[in-house]
Amino acid sequence: MRNTAIVVLVVSMLGLRAQLRSRPAADDASISGTPEPAHARGPRPRTILLIAAVPAVVVTTLIVLAVVSERPVRYEAEDGNYHNARRLYNIDGASSMGYLNHPDSWVEIKVYAPRADTYTVNVRYSAADGNARQYLTVNGSRKVVLHYPGSPTWTSWSDAPVKLKLDHEWNTLRFQHDDGPFAAELDYVEIS
Repeated sequence: MRNTAIVVLVVSMLGLRAQLRSRPAADDASISGTPEPAHARGPRPRTILLIAAVPAVVVTTLIVLAVVSERPVRYEAEDGNYHNARRLYNIDGASSMGYLNHPDSWVEIKVYAPRADTYTVNVRYSAADGNARQYLTVNGSRKVVLHYPGSPTWTSWSDAPVKLKLDHEWNTLRFQHDDGPFAAELDYVEIS
């Protein structure tokens, strides 16, 4: 993966260099050899090229750095789709999805995988009523049961890592209350 990122960066930089070399020389003089006033020339081709090329190189570089660093990517639970649950805000500095305590309570979070592989999905949760469980379904078919040990309070957050096989590109993770007596609130998931 790191080699691919380096190749993308090198190709981007070579493309920019080729564009700069292939541009026509600036025409500072008219055919008669008399320089034209600056206001008559309009924008210089090189300026326009750089205005267009620099943001593209910066964006490409940022993408490459994100891929090379392989840092976990965070997806907030409250940004997902949900049913028979509620968004909760400003609970000890965190926003979360709560009231996932009915058989039909669920939240779906879309996550991105750069390649089909097994990833560590870290689920940030709180379960103050006691040990809780949820069903986790990946793309509507693969199902696992998540076990959340109880938390001292609803503002105490813990992590529950789980290994999941994700498909290339976008995947849908559905967290659904099981039929147990206790529920868990979700803060976010991180993919690494």
